[in-house]
Amino acid sequence: MAANRTLVRWAWAAVIFLALIGLAVAVRRSVILWRPPGALSSRNNPAAALDGAFADRRTLTLMHIVPAMLFMILGPLQFVRRLRARHPRIHRWSGRIFLTASALLGVTGLTLAFGKTIGGVDEKAAITLFGSFFLIALAKALWHALRREFAQHREWMIRGYAIGLAVATIRPIMGTFFAVAALEGRRPDPHEFFGTAFWVGFTLQMIAAEIWINYTRPHAEQMAAVVAAN
Repeated sequence: MAANRTLVRWAWAAVIFLALIGLAVAVRRSVILWRPPGALSSRNNPAAALDGAFADRRTLTLMHIVPAMLFMILGPLQFVRRLRARHPRIHRWSGRIFLTASALLGVTGLTLAFGKTIGGVDEKAAITLFGSFFLIALAKALWHALRREFAQHREWMIRGYAIGLAVATIRPIMGTFFAVAALEGRRPDPHEFFGTAFWVGFTLQMIAAEIWINYTRPHAEQMAAVVAAN
C-alpha cells in the first residue's frame, strides 16, 4: 500500500523547511567567521556567546559547516524516487558526495563537542550519543547499498539524515526558549537550555524517522525488490 499522498507532501515540506533552516544557519555561520573578529555579533545579541565559541575554532568550524551545506542540499535528493529511477548514475554519485560530506560533518561535529560548548555536559552528551549514531547509520546505509539491499539502505539513510536535520530542528526550540525568557522579562541565558534543546531536537527527529520508516516500509520493500531485480 502506497503512503498517503497528502501525508507525503507534508513530510516533504517539513524536510525542505528544515533543510533550508540548516542551510541558512551554515551560511550565517560562515559569513560571521569570515568577518574580522571585532565585527562579531554585539554583546547584546543572545547568540554572541555562541558566535564567540565558534570563532575560537575557526578552521575546525569551517571544516564542519562547508560539508553541512552539502548535507542539507544533497540530502533530500537521495530520497527523490524519480531521480533514482531515471538517473541512477546521478543518484549514485550524489550519494557518494553526500556520504563523504556526512562523514566529515559527523567527525568534525564530535570534535567540536569535545571542546568548549554552550550547553556544557548535557550538550556534549547529546552530541556524542547522536553524533556517533549518525556515523553508524550512514555506514550501515553504505553497507546495505553495496550489498544491493535497498530497503535496508533506505531505512538507514532516513535515520542518518533525520539526525543531521536535528541541528535545524534545534534552532526553533532554542528560539522558543529565547522567546519565553524575553516574555518573562529576563535576559535569555543560552547556558541554561542549550543542552535541553539538543536532547529534545535529536529525540524528536529519531522518533519521526522511526514512525516514517514503519509507515512506509511495506511499499518501500516492494519498490526495492523491483529495483534489485533489474
